[in-house]
Amino acid sequence: MLNISMNVDFSKNPIPFPHFFNAFGYAHCDYTYTKPTKRLYRYLASIGRDFYYMRLHSILTAHGDGDLYLLTEGQDYGNPDPNAGRWVDKVFSVKDGKLCCDWKYVDQIYDIILESGGRPIVETHFIPSCAQSEDYYIPKDFNLWSDILKAFVTHCIERYGREEVQKWYFEIWNEPDNHEKWLKDSSTLMAFYDYFEDAIHSVDSKIKVGGPAVKQWEGAEKIYLEFLEHCAHGLNYKTGRFGTRIDFISVHCKAGYPKDTNPNTDVMFDWVKRYSDPVKNYPEFKDVEFINDESDIVWDGNLGLWMKSWLNFRNTHYAPGITCKMMTKYCDLVMDEWKVNLSIVDSDNCHTQWERYLFSGNRSQVTPLTQYGTDDLLKKPLFNAYVLMNRLGDTRYKAVCTEEGFGDKYGILPTSSNGGYAVMLWNFEDGMEDDVNPRRISLKLEGLKPGNYRLAHYRIDKTHSSSYHIWQKFGKPKKMIANQVKEIRAHEGLELFESIKDAALDESASFAVELPMHAVSLFLLTPVSKAVPKTPDGLWGVREKGHAGNCQVFLQWAPNREFDFKNYRIWRKEDGGEYTLVSDSETNNTAAFTDMTARPGVRYTYAVEAENYSGERSGLSPEIIID
Repeated sequence: MLNISMNVDFSKNPIPFPHFFNAFGYAHCDYTYTKPTKRLYRYLASIGRDFYYMRLHSILTAHGDGDLYLLTEGQDYGNPDPNAGRWVDKVFSVKDGKLCCDWKYVDQIYDIILESGGRPIVETHFIPSCAQSEDYYIPKDFNLWSDILKAFVTHCIERYGREEVQKWYFEIWNEPDNHEKWLKDSSTLMAFYDYFEDAIHSVDSKIKVGGPAVKQWEGAEKIYLEFLEHCAHGLNYKTGRFGTRIDFISVHCKAGYPKDTNPNTDVMFDWVKRYSDPVKNYPEFKDVEFINDESDIVWDGNLGLWMKSWLNFRNTHYAPGITCKMMTKYCDLVMDEWKVNLSIVDSDNCHTQWERYLFSGNRSQVTPLTQYGTDDLLKKPLFNAYVLMNRLGDTRYKAVCTEEGFGDKYGILPTSSNGGYAVMLWNFEDGMEDDVNPRRISLKLEGLKPGNYRLAHYRIDKTHSSSYHIWQKFGKPKKMIANQVKEIRAHEGLELFESIKDAALDESASFAVELPMHAVSLFLLTPVSKAVPKTPDGLWGVREKGHAGNCQVFLQWAPNREFDFKNYRIWRKEDGGEYTLVSDSETNNTAAFTDMTARPGVRYTYAVEAENYSGERSGLSPEIIID
């Protein structure tokens, strides 16, 4: 056992901690309104933050055929190539020389995102077919391209409000380095951006516009540096002046290269530095935001276990372990040491469309139950990484540790909020096996506010907060019985590692924890209080087909946001009878629940109450009746 000592002083050097990690993505936007993806959005909404960002591909070329490619072996989502013979985009058309707009698909996509508490990162590749040249990366008429963008932004403002749209990010493209002509000559890409920026800001000058969203290789770096120079000093193809406004710079730095079989965070952060350093050479960009909007664990987005067996790590505790390590390094290394104006880290891990069967190893936080005739999903361990990180406070602090490997092989993210403290610890070495280098971490906390606290210890590891572990225990069945699904559901949420304890603290406290390899622990210290949690509201539910045709009821409600919130209690009555407690599990710490004990033909009434770590409970939520 390796012994490590760390110190944190909560009275020194507080740093604001916006939850920059609450950003996700997937390709193609038309999957949004499919049933499994809509269910994913409900799960994301249940986590409990005020908002998150969602980055989708190809919003300007939506086509309405998402279900055709959903969970279908061998089918790609396709690019809007008129020669591909798959589908035709349906948002924009030109008739009698006039631009015509059909907002049906755009509206249903963005409605789902915003109604779930999300905000779009608007990535505008590809060009609608009505504006394509022979090369579908380049418009045949830049003025028509401008008109399309103006119409799009104007519509978004009219539908969602100017103040809301000003909080979105509008990104020029996705990985322009995939285009051979732009690798040889990026001038049309620069013109593309100049018209893009001018069109959007002509509608609203406060909207955030940027790019170029390049990958991590030498060809992409060439385009990136040319893009920076053009925006700083180049001749603007639209205005004829020098320089083009840019509000954020986006890149795609991932933990490895496409050929790698092992995620490596050193690769990711080497490229983050390689891309962030040149920005400092331009005084014009000192306030420009820096975004890594595909900060994925690894490449190979559409591949699963049927192609590469090593991708199984996406199913296991390895995925949340490396994610929590990455987010800590973004704080300690990127923001604190390199002084990068980082605002968003988007992990492109919402690809429900490629997760074709249980634990198929795709880059997704969930795995589908479609083989049982239901549109419901199970949460992978990776989902719990975001549940855990969202329990962190809004102010962070620096830890002191002088021992070798700190910040790279093990680490800490200490935070505070509303008189309480949340400390995330991880033990993670890239590429190592599970059964090596466990560490015993002795942690001393100073600068605490004296008082009585409740101490909760959550854990993600091989056997905690892991639906995959339970499935593995069953022998990885291709077909599960209903009781097996129920047991997985009982362990798919964020789990306590030990019982909640009372803690009477003065200005300092010490404790120790043993962390196996690839494990993450969260310690929450919340003051004992008589304050009652907010009564949950917005309860919504649906009776639906569950496992193998069985009846189930899915419930969702607005999440509690108190720092000392612990879990929900689910109540149910049958045909107007008395309420009985359906579940008071401490893993009910997100605002969604699946009742697999519901029976067909029975009228149910549900209500939900919230409980905090002091044992105080809210009143029952407004009821919902499920016929």
